[in-house]
Amino acid sequence: MKNNIWFKLGAAAVLGLLILGFAVPSGQTAPAARLTATVQNQQCQGGNFVNVTLTATLNPPQQNVQFQWDFNNDGVFDTPLSPNPTVNHLYPDEVNVTAVVRAVKGNRSATDAVTFSTLRCGG
Repeated sequence: MKNNIWFKLGAAAVLGLLILGFAVPSGQTAPAARLTATVQNQQCQGGNFVNVTLTATLNPPQQNVQFQWDFNNDGVFDTPLSPNPTVNHLYPDEVNVTAVVRAVKGNRSATDAVTFSTLRCGG
């Protein structure tokens, strides 16, 4: 039983490192960073449209990371790589959306998605 627990803990630790392990200078170690996409704000923009602010965070924070967004989860990233993890996008109101963010550092990358419903704005 004890061996099984250690096996599970070891497997979880290895999986955590594989999920996101940005490059670290030789001889140094750092914990794996976790990428999280969130909706920061939604505001009606007249008519039936909503301006949605999306953001991504890495925990622990990392230096020299670039972000890009796929606003409709179609597999095509809609923004160029940018050091700014926060973007705005105009969506129709009252729709369910999944947006995907990718964080890139060197030749490593990680993705996360956020699924949300836009506000009701129109009459």
